This record gives sequence, structure tokens and C-alpha cells, in this order.
Amino acid sequence: MPFPSCLRRLAAALVPCLLACGATSEAMARTEDANLIGFVALATTTVTDAPSGIRGNMIRGTDGNFYVVSSTGGTGRGVIARIAPDGTLSVVHAMATNEEGYSPFSGVIQGSDGNLYGTTYLGGAEGGGVVYKVALDGTYTVLRNLGQDKTDAVLPYGGLLQAPDGYLYGTTLRGGANDRGTVFRLSTTGSEFSILHSFNGQDGENPEGALIVGADGNLYGTTLQGGSSSRGTVFRITTSGTLTSVYSFPSLGAFNTQGQAINATGANPRAGLLLAADGNFYGTAYQGGPAGNGTVFRMTPAGDVTVVHSFTGPSFGGALPLSDVTQDAAGNLYGTTEFGGYLNQGTAWRISPSGQFSLLHSFSGSLLDGYKPYASLLPFDNMLYGVSFTDTTAGIGAIFKLDQGTGGVLPVEFSVSTTAIAFGGTATLTWSSPTAASCTTGGAWIDTVGTSGTLSVTPTSVGIYNYTLTCTDGAGVLRTASAGLQVNAPALQPVDAGGSGGGGALSIPVLLLLGALRLRRKSQGVR
Repeated sequence: MPFPSCLRRLAAALVPCLLACGATSEAMARTEDANLIGFVALATTTVTDAPSGIRGNMIRGTDGNFYVVSSTGGTGRGVIARIAPDGTLSVVHAMATNEEGYSPFSGVIQGSDGNLYGTTYLGGAEGGGVVYKVALDGTYTVLRNLGQDKTDAVLPYGGLLQAPDGYLYGTTLRGGANDRGTVFRLSTTGSEFSILHSFNGQDGENPEGALIVGADGNLYGTTLQGGSSSRGTVFRITTSGTLTSVYSFPSLGAFNTQGQAINATGANPRAGLLLAADGNFYGTAYQGGPAGNGTVFRMTPAGDVTVVHSFTGPSFGGALPLSDVTQDAAGNLYGTTEFGGYLNQGTAWRISPSGQFSLLHSFSGSLLDGYKPYASLLPFDNMLYGVSFTDTTAGIGAIFKLDQGTGGVLPVEFSVSTTAIAFGGTATLTWSSPTAASCTTGGAWIDTVGTSGTLSVTPTSVGIYNYTLTCTDGAGVLRTASAGLQVNAPALQPVDAGGSGGGGALSIPVLLLLGALRLRRKSQGVR
């Protein structure tokens, strides 16, 4: 008798589910470094018109202060803010009217004249966004209103670049001759503006990232869509406007066991590129890759692309990177992901020159650290500075720094001996905070601890356990680190079906299917 189609469907649904209960977790086989470092909330001053919803990258100005731009805050249109090294926050300028522009999604750059330059995604006299200049004293000038005719550049999502020729270069998500995005050039006075290229789909579409200058003097960037497979491109463009498609990301193919669409190198890059010390370009693809959660990729000047890291998703890896890649003097690469981590609220990560991936921070969504970090990490003076977009309480996100410990001892170091164990197993927590006056625990950890030590933990149920350590130094600065542990259900054991001759051990999924088959036959009057 043929196996009924309903039971074939039952087998397809039940077997993977039941086998997964006893399968070895993917986290068990991972070799990523899960050693997390101290997290410090940086901005401490509450001010009128405070920024909220920061998407763009933080910069360090020539005056020694840090600058960020928020997409909301102030009057609701956006804020350019200054953060002093001690964490004191002040507003440089809050967009006061729609004509000044609103919803700036990118950060600012500092021009050679010392002024800050940026874009707003919407607003301005024509509604298509603006390019603006703001002096450090807060004097604000709209340099260009976008959307002045039906083929003008509109909706600048990414930030600006000042090239060696002194001009500002940028991209827009829409507009141009084909309404698929543009590359534009603008003088710092606003008097000279031109669209260098209108994307047509085949050569790219909808660029979201900022441009960079290559070693050859040309400009390089990415597009979210378009190209040969409509999954985005890397392009090169001369300052006179000749564009060449260097690489097209491949189409997304089969789905993996987690339901993620996968391909070889990633798909849909939403950030710009880094020209690294080794002469190669590095970037992130928002989705796709071997694990389906996006990639960090390397591209040679000739356009050959390889995967440096494939994000594995929650709970022990990142997922869906939106940030640029940055690099420190030691050659480490840094970035963030919008999702992933122990609570699937986003991550900060590092890749060493040898290719070792480290999860530096797993965001919790709390007032301490927020969640959805869109922006990159800024390495400076043995620290990593960054921002998160929002949090679950106030909705404003966090401005923070991470101790990376280059050239010295980490103020807080915390790790778990393994990322996953079977139920009933034991893992070891190890921590050290040599400069701390005291440390307290949180999350799944309620023990009283000193400033260093080890502790064996045996979780009492299946699930994800998040252990948090907060250490306070003599100056009252709080540093927080957390680590996760996945506890898996025990593996399924074969069940003796009672067959004669001592054989016939059948697994639970097979027994369930046979039971369903017997019920089916009985309902049809078959014995």
C-alpha cells in the first residue's frame, strides 16, 4: 500500500522537529571567541533637545570631542550632538523646521575647513532631503535642497565624503534619470552641484552607503540592489562620473535549516567599504552568505570577493549587519549587527588579523546599552566608541565605549568555558577586573562575587542563560560584561519496540509515524 501523502507531510514536519530536540546545537561546534569586554555608557548629561535614534557613524573631531547625528530628538526632526571625552553631551544644532531638513540617517564628516557636513533623508525646500554645513559653534547652513526636478537626486541615505579635490561626494537612494539612485558632487560652498551618475539597475540600484577613496584615486561604493542578480553591487566611479561595476552579489538560493536564504558571499550590502591596511576592501552584506545572516567580505582591487566571516545568528553570533567595517592600528576589524546575540538585540564584534571572530558585546535592549546598533565602531585610544539606535524603555538608544584592551590589561574580562552544554552539564564562568573596587552579578547569575574568580554553573532547565557582571572602579565608572550559555535537551534514545529475536529498536519519530499509519489504516477499515 503506498505511503499516504498526509503521512509523508507528517514525516516531513515531525522528523526534523523531533530530531532537533536531541541534536547537537550548532553553537557546540562554533569556534568563535565569546570573551566579552567591559561596556561603559558614555553620555551622562541630560540636556534639552537631546538626540534619539542615532543611525549614523560617530566621528572624533579635531577639537577632541565626538560628534553624532540622530534621526529624531529635539523638535523631532533630528539633532547634531557633541560628546566630550568625559561623557558630557551638548547639542550643536537641532533641526528646527522642515526647511532645514529632517530625519538625518547618516552621521557627519569634518571637512578640511573644520566645519561638519551631512545630509538629511527628508525635508528641505523641495522635500527630497538636504546637504548641510554646520560650524562647531552651531551655525547651520543648507548647501543644497534635493529634489528640484523629476530627475534630481533625492533621499540621501548614506553620508558624505570629501575627496582630495575638496568636493563633497555622496549618494542618494532614489532620483536620477531612472529613479534608481545617484552619485553626486557638491562644492563646500553649495554653488556647484552635479549628478555624476544615475543608476539604471543593471549597474546597481538604491545605494545606501557612503563612498570612499581608493588607492587609485577613484571612488568606491555599494548598492543595495541591482546588478546581474538584483542583489547589489560594488562599483567604482571616477570623479568625472565614469562608473564601472566591480562585483555583483549572487542571487539567494536554497533555504538553510533555520529558514534563512543563503548564497556564497552575501547579498544586499547596506554599508560602505573600508580600504584596509592590506590594500583590500572590506564590507558587510546585510543578508545571505553560507549561514543566511549576512557576511563580512573582502574584495581585492581586481574585484575578487571572499567571505571573511559568515554571521551565524542568535544566540552566539551576529545577524544582519548594517555597519561599515572599521580597523585599528593592530589590524583588527570591527563592526556591529542589527540583530543576533544572546537576546537577538544586536552585537558588537571583532575579527582579528588571523580571522578569529569575537563577540564583544551582546546588546540587551535596556537603558544601559539599547539595541539595534546600526552604526560602526570607532577605534580610538584603546577604546571602541559607538551608538545604539533605541532601547525598550525611553526609545533613545545609548552612546557607549568598549574597553578593547590593546596594549594593556582589560578593566573587565568575562567568559564562559563553552557556548552550549547538554541539560545536566556544567560550564565555568571566569572573570577578572583588576581595577575594580567591587563587582555585582545579574541576569541568570545571583551569586555574591569578588573582583576575580571562577564559578561552575549547572543550569536547572533547557534554554538560553545570560550571565551579567557589572564592576565599579575607584572613580565610580561602571563597566558591564555579559556572556551566554545555551542548554540543550538531552539526546533522544532508541526505544525497544518489543520485536522478537531481540531486535527492532525504533526511534520515537518512527514510532509516531507508525502509530499515525495504524490510525489511518484503522479509519479505512484495514487491519
